[in-house]
Amino acid sequence: MTVLEADLKKALEAEVGRIPKPFRTDGVIQQTIKCFLYALLKAADLWPVPDFRPPRLTDGLLEIIGLDRSGAVVCCFAVRPVVELKAVKSLEALDVENKWMITFSALSKKVKESTFFLKPGIQHLHLEWK
Repeated sequence: MTVLEADLKKALEAEVGRIPKPFRTDGVIQQTIKCFLYALLKAADLWPVPDFRPPRLTDGLLEIIGLDRSGAVVCCFAVRPVVELKAVKSLEALDVENKWMITFSALSKKVKESTFFLKPGIQHLHLEWK
């Protein structure tokens, strides 16, 4: 795991850990991560575009992508409880070096089993918190 991955993982886990337990549903966690990534991309002088649908994919959706000043996509993120084939296909649809699959299910075994969908070039972060 690179320093960037470790720092991002730690920051996201801290952010999700701040959500009060009664409110920690999959939807709330997913949207919290998306909001955090939005702010992170803005701070990196990128333009965040949430809920991006890659061209030629009717059912694929990425939580957020980051554009540089020229309008080129420089990073993309899919956020799901477990790795889903649909999310992997959405990430693969973009010719981008920085592709991230972020998972957050408390069922680590299910996440591990779902990682067979991952393809080379997609960085996977699984978040865990108390």
